Amino acid sequence: MTRMSPAVTRAVQGSPMRWPARALLLVSWLSAGIFSLYIVIFYGGAAVLGTMAQDWNEVLPRLYEQAATPANIMIGMHFIAGAVVLILGPLQFLAGVRTRWPAVHRWNGRIYLTCSALAGVGGLVYLALQGTVGGPMMTLGFGVYGVLMLLASAQTLRHALARQLADHRAWAIRLFTLGLGSWLYRMEYGLWLKALDWPGHVSGTFDGPFDLVMNFFYVPHLLVAEYFIRRRAVPPGRFAGSAGIACAVLLAVVTWLFASAYWLPHVRDQLGKLF
Repeated sequence: MTRMSPAVTRAVQGSPMRWPARALLLVSWLSAGIFSLYIVIFYGGAAVLGTMAQDWNEVLPRLYEQAATPANIMIGMHFIAGAVVLILGPLQFLAGVRTRWPAVHRWNGRIYLTCSALAGVGGLVYLALQGTVGGPMMTLGFGVYGVLMLLASAQTLRHALARQLADHRAWAIRLFTLGLGSWLYRMEYGLWLKALDWPGHVSGTFDGPFDLVMNFFYVPHLLVAEYFIRRRAVPPGRFAGSAGIACAVLLAVVTWLFASAYWLPHVRDQLGKLF
């Protein structure tokens, strides 16, 4: 991979583009953190209360089947490990952590890679045992997603152990992008259906035109990741800075809508039942 020259590095570090990027990272981290809190408390709380059939199937029908204990355990592992991935992922890209506390970076990375692999395995085993509500196309799309998670986890680890840092970073970016998938999947669905009220979704079967596209929701995310991997040696321009600010503002608004209308009320209600 092409490395930035010292002059380009100084130009990028001194550029105001760093602030839109940081703002977008901060808003994304906050949004994913609220979503992770919702996943752990809502789905984990349902497991404690024994209300999985009602709560787990609220968003995705047939997610929980009472007689399918192994599949239920696997999807539960997928949820919990995925929540950890969302929380820990951004830490790996903070330059201050890598340079000042390299041990934190390494140990956080080990936990992150382990949870990424557990999330991938849990999802794949669940698909093999239970399938999906959307049928073969949804199972195929989500299955490829799980395989890519495992591949990216293995490659990130392999290149880290070999001290091939450029390749390690590239695969870490791909893994981070895939790790954001469950959060982005719900954000995109909610934005399409709730905020824009656009058609293409078939409730209960998830086999409408938009549903079929969303079976491979991770593809555009990976294309964006590949763009940044291959363009990181080029200083971004003003348009990219404006786009970063616009994305941060849009994400903040959408997160507030989701959190206030759905995630946090579910967290509050589930905590009320638990305590």
